[in-house]
Amino acid sequence: MTFAVRRIFYAAVTLASFAAAMPVNVPAYADDLRQEMRLVTGDAFPPFADRAYDGGGIVTEVVRRSFVAMGYQNVSVIWRSWLKGFEMTVEGRVDGTFPYAQTPSRKKLVLFSEPITNLSAYGWFARKHEKYDDNIDLLGKSLCLPLGHGELGHTGKLLASGQAKRVSPPDMKTCFKLLAAGRVDSVVSPVPEALNAMSEAGLSPDDFDHIGQSLSNMPLYFVVGVSHPLAQRIIKDFNAGLAVLRANGELEKILSQARY
Repeated sequence: MTFAVRRIFYAAVTLASFAAAMPVNVPAYADDLRQEMRLVTGDAFPPFADRAYDGGGIVTEVVRRSFVAMGYQNVSVIWRSWLKGFEMTVEGRVDGTFPYAQTPSRKKLVLFSEPITNLSAYGWFARKHEKYDDNIDLLGKSLCLPLGHGELGHTGKLLASGQAKRVSPPDMKTCFKLLAAGRVDSVVSPVPEALNAMSEAGLSPDDFDHIGQSLSNMPLYFVVGVSHPLAQRIIKDFNAGLAVLRANGELEKILSQARY
């Protein structure tokens, strides 16, 4: 072996040894993922995610138990605004969020689990103002949908085509205050969330009604930001845990605690 070749050989061995001693560039929590799962959700979305409910709401409970079924030892949930929580998830600052419906824009940012449950949303109106009998009556109207709420089903079609105008205050109770004051024509909301918002706003449910036909009937999901280094694994584990709950009857038992 010539001197030059020996130099190259020993340099390669030294570099290989150095590389082997270097830590692998993976997230610090990769090995401890089953020790702690940090999730975020929004508030005042009864009965699915709401701090006033036992366990934080029925979907909060389903998500937590799904991970526990897969051996996760500490599943913590923090509460933020819907807009902030989704932003944290997209940026990978938390391990996931829930419950969310699919939209084309969201599918670019997050991975979706198997469906947890379904939810219908309706067009609400104030009895003292204009009454609506059909979704077609919402053409040309202003629809109130809080920040962070997706434009789903027929609502999305009306807004995307310019056949209705969106008004987006911070929360659902403000939507109903605006509706009562005649400053929007309709509020788009599921029944439980609407009733909760009326209560928080100090309004009577007797002053409102909704169109009988739903504007959307969409599945709700657990989601993980596509930028999260372990996104695929988290979704896989959640789906497996959800399947366990479905098979042993626990999922139906949790979801049946509330009417929606």
